[in-house]
Amino acid sequence: MTLLRGVLPDPLRGAVPCPRRLATCPGGLHIDLHGIGGPGTETAAGRLEEMLLEQPGVDRAEVNGRLGCVFVGCDPDEVDQDKLMAIVAELDEQEERARHTPIRLAEEHVRATIRLAAGVTGIGLAFAGRAAGLPRLTPAVPALLHLADSTPILREELDRLLGRRATNALFTSATMITQTLTLRPVALVVNALVSAGHYVEARAGRQAWELLEERLAQQAGAYRHIKTVARPRPCHRPHGPIERYADVASPAAAGGYAVTRVATRSRQRALAILISATPTVAAVSRDAFACAVSRALGRRGSIVLETETLRHMDRVDTVILDADAITTGSWTIDRLVSLSAGLDTGELYARCCSLIDFADPSRTRTGEDAVVEPVADLDKHLPAEAPEWRARGLLPIGVTREGRLVAVAGLAREIDPMAEAVVDTAKAATTVMLAGDDEALAQRLAIERLVPGGPELGDAVVELQSEGHCVVVVSRGSCQGLVHADIGVGVMDQSGTVPWDAHVAGDLTGAHLLLSCLPRAVRVSRNGVRLGAAAAVVGGLLVIAGPEATSLHRGQLVNAGASVMAVALGEWAGRSAGRVPIPSLADTTPRNATSAKDVLTRLHSSAHRSAQAEAVQRRGVKGQGGA
Repeated sequence: MTLLRGVLPDPLRGAVPCPRRLATCPGGLHIDLHGIGGPGTETAAGRLEEMLLEQPGVDRAEVNGRLGCVFVGCDPDEVDQDKLMAIVAELDEQEERARHTPIRLAEEHVRATIRLAAGVTGIGLAFAGRAAGLPRLTPAVPALLHLADSTPILREELDRLLGRRATNALFTSATMITQTLTLRPVALVVNALVSAGHYVEARAGRQAWELLEERLAQQAGAYRHIKTVARPRPCHRPHGPIERYADVASPAAAGGYAVTRVATRSRQRALAILISATPTVAAVSRDAFACAVSRALGRRGSIVLETETLRHMDRVDTVILDADAITTGSWTIDRLVSLSAGLDTGELYARCCSLIDFADPSRTRTGEDAVVEPVADLDKHLPAEAPEWRARGLLPIGVTREGRLVAVAGLAREIDPMAEAVVDTAKAATTVMLAGDDEALAQRLAIERLVPGGPELGDAVVELQSEGHCVVVVSRGSCQGLVHADIGVGVMDQSGTVPWDAHVAGDLTGAHLLLSCLPRAVRVSRNGVRLGAAAAVVGGLLVIAGPEATSLHRGQLVNAGASVMAVALGEWAGRSAGRVPIPSLADTTPRNATSAKDVLTRLHSSAHRSAQAEAVQRRGVKGQGGA
């Protein structure tokens, strides 16, 4: 029932009963929520967590609106599960039922398995029906379904009315059933290939989720999340190469059917023309490419929460990089000016590194022979450098010895070692904007346009969408920006906190991979369009040139052959894109000029930890990232 409810149209979903499930997971239990966890349920979520924590054996209780469940940290065999279920049911039923579909990657894997099994079964039934001489459904029915699914204006309206997930399920099921009833297994073989790609993608997603669950079980508060309010997209997404081709090809296919029907008076030839000209091939190549990219992201340690968003990569024309995603939250020395003759620059740099608190440099700190504190009047001490420092947004920190200012350090926001590679990759793909008010950071990264950051980033994204743009947002903490983006890439911090409102979550290496795939996605779609157009021309010529009795078979064979080639094209391109190497970047902090304490702090290590334990942990983290 839960699997069915997940693909039902939004208007019907509430009418289908949904049993509340309790499932074991690493570290405890997941109990389904139908209302709590949605926007505006913070108070109810807090009450539920408090009541669960009062139960014997429960040491964690965290509501997650994106997953539609509450995580109960416990030993499942040592708690009263019936009591926990009763508490959850009592409080959850007081809230309005959430309208969004929870993210459950294990269920997606089950659905993909069912779809693949149904496709393979359909092939067997078609062969059995042909052998038994059963009556056949006219091929016009699946042909019309393909035409409707491939007509952008019709498909977009159905997506708006029913929801994209429900529309996908509707067309997939109807096409598979009708193709089976026509007793023509060639088209079913293509469907089975596409279903196999979805199955492998879903299996990789489930494996990534299981790895993430292990991490979430070890970090208190990691599950806690109330879903962010998401406004509807102001307009349909801009059309990519496939949609622009389909805008022309779909009416042309219908027109070709009518002209052939009138000119040849042959219903079979006309139907073969319709099948050959319907623009289905290009979408198959895009789908195969997205499946391969999704698997590659999993190998980079990222998790794709909504795989459907990867099918929009060929439409993206704007990338917004949030400043919090490409900076570390710390500061670094960008300029160092000595005001006293005879000071050794290396020694001075080392003293600054040991004295300045790079997490909060505004604090005054005193060392054995020097004091560091912010400089109030920079123009007085550095009149020549002051304008440039202000333009770069540098924070001036003075070094005082024996009451005399001997040097001034200019501190800048520390950029993540991956930041420049991410920015360069985004620029190579499309227009890049920086979210936030840090003009100095934009200048350092050569990004020309700034948009508001934080909660206002969502408004900026919606405004860009209303202007006809398809937007990728890369952010660490802007829930509004991530939830409204066409592809929201959430960057996990070093503690592993998950940006639950994102469509794809991982570190900057995953973001770099996804951004590098954007121009490749456009090329795959264009190549798919060329392949589809060539197949339509060849199929049309073969339909007209050969005998009428086998014209339909020839048209279907050409279309199926082109679709198989499209699957191979998309898969090959996706695998090639997934092999893009991680940029080899070194930390620019000079270790020989930094105290041992600061080096350990930057490495998130400690002098009290054994080398063996440190090595084991680092190998474990690397192993998970490559899973």
